[in-house]
Amino acid sequence: MNPWQDGLSALANHAPSAFILFFAILWGIIITRGILLKILDGAFDEADILSLSTAGWALPLLILSLITFAVSSIFSTSIAGILAFILILLSIITLPGKKPNPIPILISTALLIPILILRFAFIHDLLLPSYFDSAEHYRLIKSLFESYQTGSFTGTLSGGYYHLGLHHILAALAYFFQQEIIELMLVAGSILLSFLPFSFYFIVKRETDSSHAAWFAVLLAGFGFHMPAHLMNWGKYPALLGVFFIPFVLSLGYILHQNNFAPKRKTIFFLLALALLISTLIHSRTLVLYSLLLLAALLTSGWERLKASYQIPGFIPLFVLLAVELFLIQHDPALKTLLDGYLKNDTPVLVLLPSLILFSAFQFPRAAFFLLSWLALCILCLFIPITIPVHGVQTLLDRPFVQMFAFIPLSLLGGLGISGATRAFARLFPNRVLIQRFVCIFLFGVILLNAALTYDLYPSDCCRFVDRDDLAALTWLGESTPSDAKVLIASTGLYVTSFESIGAQTGVDAGIWISQLLSRPVELSGTDIQFDQADTYNSLCQSGVDYIYAGGTPQSFDPAKLESQPAWYKPAFVLPSAKVYQLTGCQ
Repeated sequence: MNPWQDGLSALANHAPSAFILFFAILWGIIITRGILLKILDGAFDEADILSLSTAGWALPLLILSLITFAVSSIFSTSIAGILAFILILLSIITLPGKKPNPIPILISTALLIPILILRFAFIHDLLLPSYFDSAEHYRLIKSLFESYQTGSFTGTLSGGYYHLGLHHILAALAYFFQQEIIELMLVAGSILLSFLPFSFYFIVKRETDSSHAAWFAVLLAGFGFHMPAHLMNWGKYPALLGVFFIPFVLSLGYILHQNNFAPKRKTIFFLLALALLISTLIHSRTLVLYSLLLLAALLTSGWERLKASYQIPGFIPLFVLLAVELFLIQHDPALKTLLDGYLKNDTPVLVLLPSLILFSAFQFPRAAFFLLSWLALCILCLFIPITIPVHGVQTLLDRPFVQMFAFIPLSLLGGLGISGATRAFARLFPNRVLIQRFVCIFLFGVILLNAALTYDLYPSDCCRFVDRDDLAALTWLGESTPSDAKVLIASTGLYVTSFESIGAQTGVDAGIWISQLLSRPVELSGTDIQFDQADTYNSLCQSGVDYIYAGGTPQSFDPAKLESQPAWYKPAFVLPSAKVYQLTGCQ
């Protein structure tokens, strides 16, 4: 596999959808930049503003999508489209007249292009988005898409789903530009991952006054850890978009903390409040993160009031808490995956990280204490049970979300750490410029070499549910079975907290797409079902099951058990990786 060739090929194959989403994001960046220039009034250089704008690009785009959806529901889609066009023109016309500094833009573009190519290698052979979450996101986007067609949003919130930010954006793009929803979903992950690292530049640059440290944080966020790229394997596109707003909110909070914008504080507060609202709409659990962010800031404020001689020892309880949390995670079957994900995929970076954290603690103790407190509080939420109506006992944050979030403070700490290491070596060897530069070059080199040798740019086997055999089987089901034919599909319990007595049942193969793409009713069953037992057969008949889908994933039904009873289960469609059996003889 050649990721460069595969990436270019995927870009060419998905060019229309990629072009539309890319320029939608670019419009969002341009509008956010204009807003920030008006508010911040030249306080930051072009690179800083560009990083902030990249973090907040979804703010204007989602607002426009929501306005368009509301107008199309109240009046018509034609009026909504005309209004959207007028708003886009007005937003560009009213932008500040200040010309941008081309150098940061050229540098960012030069870095973005190869990253974009590499990220598109992920979808080179991907027929449908990965994992079971993708099918649910497709259903929600399709429901919003149909609302544009019918002028009614009845049913768009069905299933209890409540954060529809990304879905609104993709539904609007799919309808007004007549794009396939699947196509937009596929390119969305690659494009979002390409832009995301640049949003980490601002906060590290302002804290360290070092562009090298800021770019190191960008590198870590992009290719240092298995997250956030692994979110594409999980099909968690809303979470991926939600990650953008975390550095955006953090950066706005940092600006307010600097206290240099007394005349514009109310405007910045309003922008921050709007960002919090939009972020929650994109992914509701980010609100918990921001609450913990505030708590971490209060803890840091208290720590700063300690005498200087107590501040460094003040880190010890924090490190002890983190060590205890990691120990408990490692010995909890429901949470162990969180730690394993980092230990398995990010070992070379984790080896460097403790020393970088120590350097950041000595050179930037306030920022390091804040980030470590924030991380520790987020992990602590895995052990705090809460009862939610319908969903039962949950925790404030679940295991996948903490696993997704952890790379953010770790990347920021890495950026602070490389600046701290450079300063330390500058004091130790004040006349040895080469040694000082070597530290920086070495750390950049380690991350780049690790990315080149170990970073996985392709879909994981764990989560790739659909291959060409499955696609053929789905086509056959759509063309050869009645519209009310019920299909039994394989499922398993998913445990994402320590307190779940019964995990939510989730699909484990391509059968999850039957109800979404074919509108056929499905019934879920655990893969331990005993097809060769008469009781099982009678139960399936009573439930009205007509067909059984066996996909090619290891977690799917075992075809041998079905074929052992040919009088009950007739092979209706057979390929090596996808089989459909029809129940026969039901009375």
